[in-house]
Amino acid sequence: MTELLSADAVRELFSARSRHQSWLDVEAALALAEGELGMIPKAAAEDIARHAHLDTIDAKAFTELAARNRAPILALVETLATACDDDAGAYVHWGGTTQNIIQTARIVQMKKAHAALMARLGAIFGRLAGMADESAEMVVAGRSNRRQGLPITFGFKVAAWIDEMLRHEERLKAAESRVFMSQFGGALGAMHAFGDNGPALNAAISTRLGLAPSAVPVRSALDHIAEYMQLLALLAGSCAKIAREFYTLMTDELGEVIEDIEGAVGSSTMPQKVNSKIAVKVMAHATRLRGYAATTLEAMQPSHEGDAASNMVMYSAIDEAVPLAYELTCLFDELLASIRLIPDNMRRNLAASDGLIMAEKAMMLLAAHVGRSQAHHLVQESVARARRDGNGFASALAGHEQLPAQIDAAELAAALRPETHTGQSVPMARRAVDLARKAAARLG
Repeated sequence: MTELLSADAVRELFSARSRHQSWLDVEAALALAEGELGMIPKAAAEDIARHAHLDTIDAKAFTELAARNRAPILALVETLATACDDDAGAYVHWGGTTQNIIQTARIVQMKKAHAALMARLGAIFGRLAGMADESAEMVVAGRSNRRQGLPITFGFKVAAWIDEMLRHEERLKAAESRVFMSQFGGALGAMHAFGDNGPALNAAISTRLGLAPSAVPVRSALDHIAEYMQLLALLAGSCAKIAREFYTLMTDELGEVIEDIEGAVGSSTMPQKVNSKIAVKVMAHATRLRGYAATTLEAMQPSHEGDAASNMVMYSAIDEAVPLAYELTCLFDELLASIRLIPDNMRRNLAASDGLIMAEKAMMLLAAHVGRSQAHHLVQESVARARRDGNGFASALAGHEQLPAQIDAAELAAALRPETHTGQSVPMARRAVDLARKAAARLG
């Protein structure tokens, strides 16, 4: 199984130290690729790669120089060059430019976080599979517009979530080849300093870093990063929707689920309350994450062939949004693990309608005898009587003077039990369990 990283571990990928090491990793890849292509001496390339580590260079000198010249990549290049042996330092950053290093390094960091995200998504599929399996035949009121509509099973509700999450997996996987690209085209992207070796160099660096080479590595192309942020925002929307459903179903009036967290305290002043601890965090994190989608749509519009202002916004969004997205999935995973279903309350809520939730089935049963329009009218009148007299829907319908003679009252009452009218809820839930388990295995 793929080891699941903690939220702190993924956040550390975007720390200043990790960022600087990622810059050095790209500088090493640049040098080694140029050494292979004969653009710089191979021995110099290997020496550069040997010294491209924060523990090897003078980190204090780098920090001081970067603070003074306000050009961190140049400061890193000079510090790395000083650390190299003999004349190898003269070949550091050969033909490169600041954004080549910074953007490509960010993409490397994003790819590492993405791998962790996909593994966590696999764990989420495992949780959803278990919940759908447990509740495949657990009858519950299906609701639309906040009102009871038809009986379903809770497993059907979970099956819909599984289906939605499978689409997120598909979108995220499909985007990988577009998103995780190197950006090595020199100062403006046309490979001026690399000459005829430019395309081969771009490909060689990409291979070393596990990225795809950009066909036209222009600095102004940021759409792929913006796309990834939109995908994270979509995923956040689904996580928040599901969390909000649990949050609603936790209310005392419904009580169909609960966050079962041992030792959790509800309120400092109202001891009887058991407030949500995790669903609310999922919703809050998702709101913050969706905000970055709009930010990156703005940042993807630099002027001409490059624009530092756009880059600053985009890089800041990456550093904040990508680890936030992973933290959100960790919380969502924790939420699914904590949810306990309460079928007794589901049955209680079904019964609260006095059978009105079965109005559609009653209409379809009568339609076979009197036609759909007449059946709808007859059922509507029976609904009104049931609400007025309080005797229950089945009783009101059985007592309707226009009820066809061939309809037996006892058989009608039996047919109007909620568990007889859940449609394809059970088979859909069972299929979703299988799909979710396959996704869990596929993702680690």
